[in-house]
Amino acid sequence: MSETEGRRLADRLEYLFEHVQPLGRRHTLQEVVDGINGGDEPGGASLSVGRLSMLMNGKAPNPTIGTLRALAAFFGVPVGYFVDDAVADRTMAQLALITAMRNNDVKAVALRAAAVATLSTHGLDVVRGLVEQAGEEARRAEGPKS
Repeated sequence: MSETEGRRLADRLEYLFEHVQPLGRRHTLQEVVDGINGGDEPGGASLSVGRLSMLMNGKAPNPTIGTLRALAAFFGVPVGYFVDDAVADRTMAQLALITAMRNNDVKAVALRAAAVATLSTHGLDVVRGLVEQAGEEARRAEGPKS
């Protein structure tokens, strides 16, 4: 693995640590290692905190496909995220959307939508239509897929 590839892997790992936070905070290296080493897959990868730290710093040469699969499974992303720029871009966009949905403004919109839903079925249909329209506009802004 070249220094550039090591840095790219490190950047992609950092992105996962920043955006995949089911506990409401960043995972510790130990939590990731424990999650990977506690996996049930026969022949699954094992990882140490030291090795993960080296991957995070772009200093670990040639991580095995087993290590990449284990990291992908832990963070809930496709293994291609680590090696394919198109997959990484798509995955990062999805994670950014999920992160944005966690912010209070989106929660407030969701709460308002829930309130409307309890008042009328028509109100819920209006909110659903607005959400679908926003999604269509976002897809158009992205342009055609290559």
